[in-house]
Amino acid sequence: MNKNQEPLFYSQLECPVCKTMNEYENVKTGSYTEDGRDTDFRPTGRIWLNPAYEKYDPLLFFMATCRKCFYTREFNHDYKKWQQDVSFKTYRLKNLQSKYLNELSKEDGIIRFLGNHINQEKYPFESAVIKFLLGIYSVKLSGRPPQLDLGRYFLRIGWLFRSQAGDEPSEGKGSANLFSQLRSAVQSAKLKLPEFEQEIGNIRKMLDHDFPILFENAPEADQYRQNIQQAISGISSEYDSLINATSELENVLGEAEKTLLGADLPTDEPGFFEFGSFTEFLRKAGEGWAEVPFSENDAMRKAAEYYQKAYEAGAEISKGIQQIQAAYMIAELSRRIGEVDNANQYFNQTIRMGREIVIGKKGDKSTINFTQKLLDTAMQQARLNKKESEGVTS
Repeated sequence: MNKNQEPLFYSQLECPVCKTMNEYENVKTGSYTEDGRDTDFRPTGRIWLNPAYEKYDPLLFFMATCRKCFYTREFNHDYKKWQQDVSFKTYRLKNLQSKYLNELSKEDGIIRFLGNHINQEKYPFESAVIKFLLGIYSVKLSGRPPQLDLGRYFLRIGWLFRSQAGDEPSEGKGSANLFSQLRSAVQSAKLKLPEFEQEIGNIRKMLDHDFPILFENAPEADQYRQNIQQAISGISSEYDSLINATSELENVLGEAEKTLLGADLPTDEPGFFEFGSFTEFLRKAGEGWAEVPFSENDAMRKAAEYYQKAYEAGAEISKGIQQIQAAYMIAELSRRIGEVDNANQYFNQTIRMGREIVIGKKGDKSTINFTQKLLDTAMQQARLNKKESEGVTS
């Protein structure tokens, strides 16, 4: 093989958390070509110059994961130069190391669970998704995670799911998306139940310890304490019932999905390590971390959420082109996940801001041309969103 066709080159970087020296893959510029972009900017029609790499999505190399501790960051210029970042080393690194290593020490924790299931050669798609999840988890441990970055990472997880599904359009998948949303909501509720039990336990401890001390001279105090404890016991007795009822809800949803969607459900998903499928693996991961998406729709929903947080806060997004792009992305992602009202609101904002630049000729020629293309796309997708909201398929 011609050496010029080798699409990767390697660079070494020390992990800021565990100090392990890692060798990471970098994709050479021009190693593959793309035919175009989807309406959420996902690259389409990828062809590697070296056919041996056709099974790999370049997003597999977007994140750098430490081989020892699994600490993961976007493999960009800032991370490659972290040792020269005085602010990071002085103010954030020590706190990050403490938090991360504490999570890593948990044998059944999410970091070990995800990191121990990376195999880029055998499972390139699955490993790419896992690396993004580890990157999101690592960023969240840093204190104040950039909402825009979290949105970008979930967006790319959505792209990976779509690539794996063979570029099937997300339109017309309303029924499947509904079940995906229901599963996510139930999973989120289930994860909150242990917190509920813990708070009830805290109330019981205060009643047993603080209440008698503070009201030792009040003759009615003991009776009131008993009454409160009785009420708490009634709540506690319902906890097991809630757990069982939530599990039953999951089962019923599963049965309904199989019956109502039937042949639309994937039946040939391959196994993944000790799991029957990658979806099964993700559901297991989701039991310990509610952020884990199970599908393209789940990932897009998270992406829209974080893009909107960044847009509304304003600090991470500069006015002008970046602001218009962010508004458009929120609109298009909202449309894809069926939130037509939110999509309509942000499409209108995109169109309004885009017209101000194009009609007012604010900026150089390249800025105006780029804005015009985005404006045209926004208007097209806004019309599609209107049709979908009316139940009309095009």
